[in-house]
Amino acid sequence: MSETKNLEELFEKNLDALGTQLEGTLDEWRSAEVEKRGEIEKTIEGLRGDITEMKSNLEEERRSHLPGVEVAKNGERDAFSLARACRAIGARDFSNAPYEQEVFQEMSSKAMSGGIDSAGGYIVPEDAITRVIERLKAAVIAYKLGAVDMAANGSPITVPRLSASATAYWVSENSSITASDLTFQQVSMTPKTAACRVVLSNLLLETSMPTADTVIEQDIASQLGIALDTGILLGTGSSGQPLGVMNETGIGSVSSAGVAATSSPTCGDRIASISKLLEFLDDLGNADALKGSLGWALHPQIVSYIRNMSEISNGAASTKDFTPISNQVVAEGAATSILGYPFYTSTSLTAPSGATVTNSMCFGNWNDVMVARWGGLRLAASTDGDNAFSLDQTHIRATLRADVAVRHAASFSKSA
Repeated sequence: MSETKNLEELFEKNLDALGTQLEGTLDEWRSAEVEKRGEIEKTIEGLRGDITEMKSNLEEERRSHLPGVEVAKNGERDAFSLARACRAIGARDFSNAPYEQEVFQEMSSKAMSGGIDSAGGYIVPEDAITRVIERLKAAVIAYKLGAVDMAANGSPITVPRLSASATAYWVSENSSITASDLTFQQVSMTPKTAACRVVLSNLLLETSMPTADTVIEQDIASQLGIALDTGILLGTGSSGQPLGVMNETGIGSVSSAGVAATSSPTCGDRIASISKLLEFLDDLGNADALKGSLGWALHPQIVSYIRNMSEISNGAASTKDFTPISNQVVAEGAATSILGYPFYTSTSLTAPSGATVTNSMCFGNWNDVMVARWGGLRLAASTDGDNAFSLDQTHIRATLRADVAVRHAASFSKSA
């Protein structure tokens, strides 16, 4: 990519030099005597030809390295625009989107040669959807906690997982050392498809290109982010879903994870138990896994429970007082960590029901979560489906192919 950029810069410098030379020759022509102008005009025509050729070389160089495309800004026509692409796909007419058509053709060719299923839409390369991916990652709490994002080529891909460690022994002098081996498993990852649909008015697509791009990016990122968040945390491994962290065999669990009913007239809510929170850490510590990018994934309501966590100052059930142990000074804000580890919330987790908090909480080393993504986005658009024609709309379907793997199940513990 750096070589491509250097070559483009060289073409641009040469183009600038030719332009400067042409301007100087034109000035010379203006000041020259009539009999000398014919000779200078030949030089001018030659320079103009060189400039045209240099522009062509520069354009060809820029386009020959797809999918390294530029993203449209302020309605530029020489860069990739999601809105222009979607309008062209929906209308089945690329006459006003030649660059987008070229990108799609190049990506289709790359997908086929790479053995990746290209069915189901036009493929937008990742370079052209950087903002979508950034927004998607911001919506997925696993990424914030440290999950590893992998751009995948080919299918399936495998990642190693340690299933049994070697064992060290104390031995007597001249005694044999018992052999033990590390045992590895291969975790296979294959593309799973997350899909969403965006509905846009054709008026928006036609009259407000930069705004339309932003709307499409935000909506796609939001919808796919929620789907990916759910897949990483609670995917079932069936019905087209990846196997999520909390359904992985072998992870720890904490029963009745810290919420209990109370009839206190001074609290009147369910309170969390710090001893239960510590059990999550104990699960990882006992498996020698309390290390790495540690953090909590919580349903928002669990955070409220924890912030109401209290100490009992006397034992009389009808008169007991509760002393909050969390920061209750509103002006200073609430704590941003739990037991010293960061937390993020997601409604993709199961909401607590009464004292039941199954799959509402997860603590672990998120560096052990691998998220593979295949290609960029696949777009399909229609102006005919549902009520799109009568309402003058374009319906956009976006799909993202991804899968999830946990490298070390003992790195996680969930509420059960």
